[in-house]
Amino acid sequence: MSVAELRGRLRRSDRPVSVAVIVGDLLLCCAVFLMMLGYGSTTRAEETASWVLGGQIYGGWLAAGLTLFAVAGLTRALLSHLATMLLTPGALLFLVLLALLVL
Repeated sequence: MSVAELRGRLRRSDRPVSVAVIVGDLLLCCAVFLMMLGYGSTTRAEETASWVLGGQIYGGWLAAGLTLFAVAGLTRALLSHLATMLLTPGALLFLVLLALLVL
């Protein structure tokens, strides 16, 4: 199988891949959001370590996904990844603030 054939097969699978990317990114963003809030931390040092680790995971996942999908030529998956990774943290923060206002 040549590189051109492989790239063609990847491009044909762009739509199912983009759905899987959205689901995976939503799950990861929710987990990282809990880390950034310090969920399960008992001390300030653990909370800070959780915040730093969450930021590293988020940044690494964003950069790796953008690089992988750009190199593979999966445009729909690339745009889905970018949109999901940028919009999900804002939406989660909005929901938390809304819950705090209601309570």
